[in-house]
Amino acid sequence: MDGAQFMDPAPVIGVCAMDSKARSKPMGSVLERLRGLGRYEVVYFGEKTILDEAAAAWPKCDILIAFFSRGFPLGKAVEYARLRRPFSVNALEQQYLLLDRRVVLAVLGQAGVPTPAHVVVSRDGGPQVPAAARQAAGAEVLAALRAGAVTDEAQVVEEDDGDTLRVGGRVIRKPFVEKPADAEDHNIHIYYARAQGGGVRRLFRKVGNRSSEFVAGPARVRRQGSFVYEEFVEVDGAVDVKVYTVGEAFAHAETRKSPVVDGHVRRTSDGKEMRFATALTAAEREYARRVARAFGQRVCGFDILRAGGRSLVMDVNGWSFVKGSEAYYERAARILHERFQDVERRRWLARFAGPDAGGDAAPASAPRGGRWALKAVLDVCRHADRTPKQKTKRVLRSAAIVGLLGPGAAGATMRGEPELRRVLDALARARRDPHPADAAHDLARLHDVLRRKIAQPGTKAQARPAPDAPGAAVLILKWGGECTHAGVAQAQDLGRRMRTDLLLINAALLGDVRFAASAERRVQSTVAAYAGALLGPGAAPHVTVRADMLDDSPPAAKRGMDAAKQRLRALFNHAGAGAGANPHARGLRLPREMAAQPREFLRGLCAVVARLVARMDANFAALDAAALHALQPDWCCGETADLFRERWHKILRDLRTADHQYDPAKAGELYDSIKYDALHNRRFLARIFMPTDQLPPHHQEPDDDETETGAAAAAAAATYPPDPLLAQEDVRALYYRAKLLFDFVSRYEYGADAAQRRRIGIQVSAPLLRQLVHDLCEARDAPAARTRFYFTKESHVHTLLNLVRLMPGAPGGGDDDDDDDDSVGELDYLTHIIFEVYERTPDDDDDNDNDNDNNNDNDGGGGGGSAGPAAPREHSVRVGFSPGAHCLHILDTDVDATHALKVLPRRSFTSHMPLASVVAMLQGLLADECLDHHHQPQ
Repeated sequence: MDGAQFMDPAPVIGVCAMDSKARSKPMGSVLERLRGLGRYEVVYFGEKTILDEAAAAWPKCDILIAFFSRGFPLGKAVEYARLRRPFSVNALEQQYLLLDRRVVLAVLGQAGVPTPAHVVVSRDGGPQVPAAARQAAGAEVLAALRAGAVTDEAQVVEEDDGDTLRVGGRVIRKPFVEKPADAEDHNIHIYYARAQGGGVRRLFRKVGNRSSEFVAGPARVRRQGSFVYEEFVEVDGAVDVKVYTVGEAFAHAETRKSPVVDGHVRRTSDGKEMRFATALTAAEREYARRVARAFGQRVCGFDILRAGGRSLVMDVNGWSFVKGSEAYYERAARILHERFQDVERRRWLARFAGPDAGGDAAPASAPRGGRWALKAVLDVCRHADRTPKQKTKRVLRSAAIVGLLGPGAAGATMRGEPELRRVLDALARARRDPHPADAAHDLARLHDVLRRKIAQPGTKAQARPAPDAPGAAVLILKWGGECTHAGVAQAQDLGRRMRTDLLLINAALLGDVRFAASAERRVQSTVAAYAGALLGPGAAPHVTVRADMLDDSPPAAKRGMDAAKQRLRALFNHAGAGAGANPHARGLRLPREMAAQPREFLRGLCAVVARLVARMDANFAALDAAALHALQPDWCCGETADLFRERWHKILRDLRTADHQYDPAKAGELYDSIKYDALHNRRFLARIFMPTDQLPPHHQEPDDDETETGAAAAAAAATYPPDPLLAQEDVRALYYRAKLLFDFVSRYEYGADAAQRRRIGIQVSAPLLRQLVHDLCEARDAPAARTRFYFTKESHVHTLLNLVRLMPGAPGGGDDDDDDDDSVGELDYLTHIIFEVYERTPDDDDDNDNDNDNNNDNDGGGGGGSAGPAAPREHSVRVGFSPGAHCLHILDTDVDATHALKVLPRRSFTSHMPLASVVAMLQGLLADECLDHHHQPQ
């Protein structure tokens, strides 16, 4: 029987979770497949509703996806489910059982699921199982928890042998694992026996490329808090198994390198931990079924340890989706669809057979009306991945070059292939008939660069009279800064993700979409790729070029930024004894690594660059053409080995001048280059900076250096081979030092203090601020949803973000003087700042109540009464932020053929704010600087 006949109206799937989970890519991928069946309506509750509205005011739904994560009000969700009686994919009351590791182990034991041998130390009176979950836990589990509820501190004894822990009458010996009872606490310790060398490995939530650290020496267990102590299991192959269930009949499993091996995380190009699919045994599939049933979680994740033929379950995590598996998303959507169809059949039958026939089905649908709906999206976005911006300059006296100066020898700028062909021809003539003062290699270099780059849109040549050499010309070639193939892929991927998100949240947002962009080619290329993916094939995007708003910076802002850069230059060239003696350091938060002496830090960084450049030159001299070609046969983006070499020579020249002065403003070029090469020229980067005697013969592939020791590491290396860059200590030192310098410089080059950052931010962003005010007011007043995109360059994103940080709930708490926030970091390609406007209207069956009018933005009064005109609509604004296609540890990331990093998910950057307050704040910023805020936006 086809379930379609039962679905009029279509069942509503309610997604009730924190936004970072509810709007994640895996969740969107599954829900988009369900929505694409044409049989369901999807309603996102949203954090604003979940946190601020009473459960009775949440949107009605037939099928509920609700699960706990940090900050989620589980009690309100339980109340909602009891009130509305939807079909819950995951049982809500039983999610309380997942919050305490002691309870998890007790439930697993009762379900007959094997776990590591363990003892429990409870210093909090034992786990507190809420009344709502006690029936689900069962009498046996509750009795077991009561039996070990309290541990007398005198019963916790570390024996003199240093390897034994005694808890009452139970004993566990090292190596063992110490886990906090709180399942949300991931600070786990592993204690090793004396025979193993002792010490403790401290595990933590992944931070960049690290998931654990080892501390040598004697180590005692923690004495504050409640813990579970488990036997340490030496797992097969040094890998853990992550299992994901969808219902009781399906489980997908992946392996990952165990964090106890070396704490080093290998990542994929989308920033996720590297994992590989694995088959489950029949016993493991049975454990998956029991876990899902015991905890009432159809969609569930948990860990398995495989060791010596046995499989042990640990750390049940609740709701989890596989990341990055299209096949999994298809299977998960199909399984959920089949279950939902069964629910609908039961509901339909219940209309005729009475309540007993309904089973766990939801009641018939009632009138629906969401409390808060996403009304408008205003997205300010940086362009996608680009090639490094480069230039080369030479003073030449050849008549053919001097002739490029034009009439009156005033100078000329040549763009486009026809004009650049004239320059190329002039260089060819100069090479055939050179002036005695012109170096042949300079002419050859300029000719080669222009020949390779002549067809690229960003290439240009400038001829200027030489100021100190009468009769000579300065020839400048500039190239690069163009959107790469990776940038196009990034923009398309982000556009598709935004399309999925908007279709699920509010499809009307795609009915009115407009783009504005700066005039830069890389920005235009980004918009074209993004808009095509967002709007779909055949759509004609509405794009306006707004250089005044998204490209140009006024002279006053440039003067302020120049002053900030001068201060940074003085800071890094001060030769004092320490930061305290450096007058330019006052008010700046210098990183610990450079705080003692910034000049010494930069000198050390230059020494690393110089060492690598010298090694590169030695390799170029030692290798013939075939051997050099073998280091990287294929190049992209018009790069060559010679251009690679030229770029790194220029970096060293620009960073350290001949008189040993340092220019920290060049940190961006240095960091851009090492990142670019790690993505696009990774193979060449890993080899050209090796000592010559370590380079492999050109006819052989080099062996990966073994960087891990021990049986566990050797087993892991079979599946997770170390990257050659792991062995390049100087390259790694260069990357991390360059990033540290770049992060510091970019933090302060748009203002050395809070007042200057605010002033520069307003000066640069004033036209964009006016446009945002216009858009916010239009979103408030217009009946239809709308979406606006503003694509620009890095400086405009930095300056706008400095102003957004002044808003309530933003990092720093909206304090002008707070300079201690490091939560933002680098603003990488496709960084975006999103203003989301939410609108609240009463439900259809709201009984004209007006008791839920918190967060009214005072646009026109309260929530309405039982008589008179319709209640005014409320509007709330929240700002989201994504650092773009960013990976903190790019050298540890496996890059695929696109060379593209995936854009990180956006996160909430501010709390929800009344729209009127946001508009007033933005207008206040403009008014404070006496700017013309009467300018009419286009």
